[in-house]
Amino acid sequence: MSTTPRFRPVFLVSSLGRVGRLTWVEILKLMWHKLFPVTVILTVLVTAGLGFAAKQLTKGAMSGAQFSNYSLWVASSSFGLRVGMLLLAAIGAMAMSSEATARTFNTVLTRPIRRIEFAFAKILSLVFATVVVVLASALAAYAVGATVPGERPSRLWSSKGVEAAPSGFPSYGDVVDPDYPDTVIASKGEVMGEIWFGFLLLTVPVLAGVSLGFLLGTLLDSSGLAIGLSAGLFVTLEATKFIPVFEELLGKFAYNYPVNRISTLMLQAGKGSLADWHDALVGVGISAIYVGVCLLVSLVVFCRRDVTL
Repeated sequence: MSTTPRFRPVFLVSSLGRVGRLTWVEILKLMWHKLFPVTVILTVLVTAGLGFAAKQLTKGAMSGAQFSNYSLWVASSSFGLRVGMLLLAAIGAMAMSSEATARTFNTVLTRPIRRIEFAFAKILSLVFATVVVVLASALAAYAVGATVPGERPSRLWSSKGVEAAPSGFPSYGDVVDPDYPDTVIASKGEVMGEIWFGFLLLTVPVLAGVSLGFLLGTLLDSSGLAIGLSAGLFVTLEATKFIPVFEELLGKFAYNYPVNRISTLMLQAGKGSLADWHDALVGVGISAIYVGVCLLVSLVVFCRRDVTL
């Protein structure tokens, strides 16, 4: 009997070990590169800045126009995440193209690693970057929303129907009915669970933009050209949401549909309405297909291309 199959698990473990080490190296390269820290910092600053600006603009408005703590949390994250998505697309485009521009492919591939292992490490580092940016936007927006006084059930009737919760940080609490102050529409745990679930889903459509940038960076040797094209394509795709014809024709297949739909459902959850995630999950599934296709094509192109420099 042939003994070849006995060595396959060993080979697989060895390959996974190399991918893990390469991924760690790529993450460190991301941390030391200027663009990734700038992306995280700008995402946090834009999220917090626009969130506080929106809070101040509606502070003196009528009660119905004011942000609640939950709605400001979701709205602020939507503001900042758009900036993060644009910069993440540029990071994705830079992942492979920067290696070609710096002429480091030969140096890397002379080591005892396979091309597919190197490519997988790049992809995993981009997944890490995506998760970090989404989490940074969510936490920064959480801090902004926590500065809005919450509401609590009260037996003391007031002109607003509810009594403001005592000042404190964070101010999140149960969502109550403004007409019946003693009635809790949704508990804090339920609302928090819905909103954090929305942030979890957002990582997939955000990763779709990163994957598109990664594909462009794999196809092009010029890092500057790949970054410029990915940023321009991202802005173009985002602009389609202002054209009703595209919304009607593409529907759930539109690039920005999942992000818009998830944000809407998160806002509904912040008002105490349990969200129906079916449409959002369909959009996320389509985004996952976009991610898979972009990454698969990128792997095939990279593994078959001549990288002799």
